[in-house]
Amino acid sequence: MAEKNKHDIMDALLKGSSEDTAPDASSLAKLIHRTGETASGNPPAGSSLAQGPPKLPGCESKKKSTHYLSGEIFTDLDEARDKINDLVQPRLKTRISKSRIVDQALRMILKEFEEKGEKSHLIKEILKNTPHK
Repeated sequence: MAEKNKHDIMDALLKGSSEDTAPDASSLAKLIHRTGETASGNPPAGSSLAQGPPKLPGCESKKKSTHYLSGEIFTDLDEARDKINDLVQPRLKTRISKSRIVDQALRMILKEFEEKGEKSHLIKEILKNTPHK
């Protein structure tokens, strides 16, 4: 069968064979070079790829964060997104996301906390559900 004629690239790489174990390696190197990536996988300094995608005016940098929500809040968030989508013009619907709703809600809550401190709704709600020692 043709099975005996097949060249096991992984086996040759692991054994350190001196013959050309991957005839397509030069094609791969050319492809990497053509796309402008270095061996480290990073675009070369000064290239347009190194700068990343252009940022929209007024957009702040974002960081990913994971938080657990109750099932009720998770459902409410989905419903709020749907209701907001019903209220806005069709061209604005792509801007409505759960992340954006959470971001805006937190801004409002934290602003009120900054202004009112221990009299804020945030503190009152946290203390309401926290047993006192």
